[in-house]
Amino acid sequence: MANFGLSDLAAAAPHPPVWKEALTENRAAVGAGHLLDRAAVCGSIPAAAEGCSLVLGTSALNRRSPDREVIPLPLAAEYIRKNSGGGRAAIVFGPEKHGLTEEDLSHCRAIIAVPTADAQPSMNLGHAVAVVCYELAGRAGPAGGGRTARPARAAASPGELDSTAAEIIGFIERTGGGKSPAQIRRAVQDLAGEKEALSLLRLLVRRASDP
Repeated sequence: MANFGLSDLAAAAPHPPVWKEALTENRAAVGAGHLLDRAAVCGSIPAAAEGCSLVLGTSALNRRSPDREVIPLPLAAEYIRKNSGGGRAAIVFGPEKHGLTEEDLSHCRAIIAVPTADAQPSMNLGHAVAVVCYELAGRAGPAGGGRTARPARAAASPGELDSTAAEIIGFIERTGGGKSPAQIRRAVQDLAGEKEALSLLRLLVRRASDP
């Protein structure tokens, strides 16, 4: 992150012994210990991404059929410009051993995929972070064309998405709808850029829940 000018790091439910070791061992982040010192430690992905209008996961997509939109890394910066509503974007990386789970990805609007060789799609976590940071830093200029963009609609925050999904999950569980929490969160993510639509959905669920 420090190599490419990014400085806002948040850890979502890190493994305590590993995180403690990273903070105390200088060699864990040579020349960039300040990033770890200032890092926020949160209990969940939505909490770690609070304040961001767009949350994107990362995956090698190895042995996985994604049910989210997949953004090739070279197109990620443009996707962020078009879908963040002018706000901040969070890029989520998973543990090196298994990456982000389906549950983790259900909190993400889309998936960034690094183009790699079919024979070896998985990357070392540090390398994956570096490649993504390099690409975003290199393409972070304003979109060209000289046109005035249409004002973006207000985007829902990760916390709003999570609380909306929780309300719908509770309603579905009470009414026997048969949808999993991950499926519901993915559906809510599709409304992430439509704060007004999300508010209407919550109102409908509450009205339907009234006796």
